[in-house]
Amino acid sequence: MKSLYVHIPFCDHICSYCDFCKVFYKEDWANQYLEALSYEIKDKSIHGDYDTIYIGGGTPSSLSLKQLDTLFKMLEPLSNQVKEYSIEMNPESINEDKIDLLIKYGINRVSIGVQTFHDSLLEKIGRYHTSQQAIECIKMLHAKGIEDINVDLIYGLPSQTIQDIDEDIALINNLQISHLSIYSLILEEHTILKNQDYQPLDDEADAYWYEHINQKLKEIGFVHYEVSNYYRRKPSLHNLVYWHYQDYDGIGISAHSLKNHHRLENTNSLTQYINHHYLKEDVLLSREDELFEKIMMGLRLVDGICIDEINQQFDIDFLKQYQHTIEKYRTLKMLEIKNHYLRTTALGMNYLNTILVDFLDDEI
Repeated sequence: MKSLYVHIPFCDHICSYCDFCKVFYKEDWANQYLEALSYEIKDKSIHGDYDTIYIGGGTPSSLSLKQLDTLFKMLEPLSNQVKEYSIEMNPESINEDKIDLLIKYGINRVSIGVQTFHDSLLEKIGRYHTSQQAIECIKMLHAKGIEDINVDLIYGLPSQTIQDIDEDIALINNLQISHLSIYSLILEEHTILKNQDYQPLDDEADAYWYEHINQKLKEIGFVHYEVSNYYRRKPSLHNLVYWHYQDYDGIGISAHSLKNHHRLENTNSLTQYINHHYLKEDVLLSREDELFEKIMMGLRLVDGICIDEINQQFDIDFLKQYQHTIEKYRTLKMLEIKNHYLRTTALGMNYLNTILVDFLDDEI
């Protein structure tokens, strides 16, 4: 097992677009949660050294300094050989003491939920930080020696313009950000913006923005390696484990694991979790499930799917089995084959969900 995901569900506030598993932060809840997290590690007999550890949420940085110290001590026996040790943080909950704690425990990558550097847009989506806070946090991390910094941005926000995105990208460049995740706003049911009937970008507008963003990032030296992810120095080693469809461990409320052809899903109930009833579902994946998920994750990567590898892993003739779908989208210039890899073109990236539906139908 190469990678471990740790979910911290607590947030100081709920953003208007968010559909992740989250809970308002309360000190006693967080303390009980950390105790239950320790129980899950012991109960699952999780041990050994991971190449990557990713602490996500929620907002992990909403934990107090003492609680973060407890969390990092808990994970310390698992991190002796870690190459990439990441944590998600929000600008309003980052301070110098917390950064010093990260360094003490070897966390070497920070992902910051900025979303936009425009204060008027931040207010519309329910964010509690300002653009200046985000900038100062990034500068503080650099000053402390943490150079592997990811910034999350969103496009398609209410009243956002292309010029707003261009200004955000210019700031990313000036702040020497090494990795960028930029997502089109997609509203799930029961999010605040969805309930307010906000309409995200339509497909045509989304494709235009996406192509514009790709070009702007290419001009300043970013390498596009996954649908929504770009790097200057190196890609996210942890996320590549997901996209290459490799096994990983997940702990915490709502966390998933993939191991030995099983997908394990934890409960999304805080009450159940703190009472040590963490496992919700254990599904044995069929060969067809795994093949489709391999395709689904692989086509997210700009490099695409290694045809020789998938043939060997599943004992199939991949190009023959999916001939209809592959030829259809090659004709439409949405898929291409290069150096024994099937990959999605820039145009195809905008229609990936449609392409995947056809792969699934081909399989059925």
